[in-house]
Amino acid sequence: MNNKAKTAVFGGTGMLGSSIVRQLEKKGFENISSPSRKDGFDLLVKNDVEEYFKNEKPEKVYMVAGLVGGILANNTRQADFLYQNSMMILNVIEALKNHSPDTKLLYTGSTCIYPKENPQPINENRFMTGPLEETNKGYAVAKGMGIIACQLYRQQYGINAVAAMPTNLYGPNDNYDLNNSHFIAAVVQKFVNAHRDGTELEFWGSGKPRREALYVDDCADACIYLMENYDKPEIVNIGTGFDNSIKEYIEIAKKVFEYTGEIKWDTTKPDGMYEKRTDITYLKSIMPEFSPRVFEEGLREVLKADFGVEV
Repeated sequence: MNNKAKTAVFGGTGMLGSSIVRQLEKKGFENISSPSRKDGFDLLVKNDVEEYFKNEKPEKVYMVAGLVGGILANNTRQADFLYQNSMMILNVIEALKNHSPDTKLLYTGSTCIYPKENPQPINENRFMTGPLEETNKGYAVAKGMGIIACQLYRQQYGINAVAAMPTNLYGPNDNYDLNNSHFIAAVVQKFVNAHRDGTELEFWGSGKPRREALYVDDCADACIYLMENYDKPEIVNIGTGFDNSIKEYIEIAKKVFEYTGEIKWDTTKPDGMYEKRTDITYLKSIMPEFSPRVFEEGLREVLKADFGVEV
């Protein structure tokens, strides 16, 4: 492991990107950059990306940037999710090919882009084998295209691009906007609101669907390990290997917050995919020591980090 390697994290202000930066620093990496719009660098502007690779030529790039959101955002902005997530990875991998072909690229998809119906747990062979979840189609098509791009640029141009498929993430620096957040962040924010000011708790759907929840630092550690140790075209799931129903997550949060009030369920709202538990057998074969923390432990950590709440 070369701790002095010039390393760029695209999306370094987001939840996963900022976690990768933190974990790299903890591991002693010394030459890390996170270019962003405030620096005049926009992944949607082809010339910005071309100039970056032409001038910087990083040895390693974590491409974890993207337009992300929960069911509401995905379902109402399908075209935005399709366009922006497609153009970002295409701009990056084309510029890398043209100006910095020796750079190693790690690209992250998401397990939510697997087909709507799957045998459980979902292994990597399920990629692009069936109809997609309608509420998520724009994002899924774009991220799936990014994975295919990594494989095709590797095949045609010898680009060292690897692709990982993280499951649902939560942790420090998450998006807690209730109109755009993912499920776990929305649960955290709603319980914080109820804890602080007595806001009524209401959640979407039936509570029956099952979900994984991976603490973001555990995902970041796996991404770094893959960057340092993995060099194949096959995608790699990053998950927990276990799941809970949405109602079970609510019960864990109730226990952590010692909440005794009423909880309502709006069953007119969509549930999304019923179950999507990730098969992490392949990851464990590459990284045997991978051992993600349980939700209660991660929840207590994120409450302290993002809200200053000790429970």
